Amino acid sequence: MGDQITKNPHAIFIPLPLQGHFIPSVHLAVKLASKGFTITFINTESVHHSITNSSSSSNLFEEACKAGLDIRYATVSDGLPVEFDRSLNHDQFMECLFHVFSAHVDVLVGSLVKHDPSIGCLIADSFCVWPLMISKKYKLVNISFWTEPALVLNLYHHLDLLKKNGHYDPLGTHIYLSSNFSFH
Repeated sequence: MGDQITKNPHAIFIPLPLQGHFIPSVHLAVKLASKGFTITFINTESVHHSITNSSSSSNLFEEACKAGLDIRYATVSDGLPVEFDRSLNHDQFMECLFHVFSAHVDVLVGSLVKHDPSIGCLIADSFCVWPLMISKKYKLVNISFWTEPALVLNLYHHLDLLKKNGHYDPLGTHIYLSSNFSFH
């Protein structure tokens, strides 16, 4: 990562390294780059390793770059060894994502901003709570990217109404037979 200052709007993009979150982030990064943005996409070493093992390219955005898009690519540790089985150790993986990964991202973002003051914003998955702190630290605009369908956001937003009307019972005190009947 040399000093590559750009006149285009420049965003750092940090996806949550889970398939349902990662793929929409890749699509948005390409879309923004096609609209003139410079994107620095930060991936975890483990996801990068998985991609390079199943592909002939070591750059996820190789084709987009060949087409003239300015997408830069960086990797950072999520806090676990690459060979660690994240699917079998989900709780430990999530703990590292929210505590260790964020520290590694903080260091990398600081380095990127130091070498390229044209970076103006940080785009990160809405499920991550720490990007706002990093954005404030480096005086970047924080953009929260919701990767799931709008319906899911609406469900989360109205969870209290779902509980109140008997559609969601987190304690399992109801037995649901249909949308109209429930027993205590």
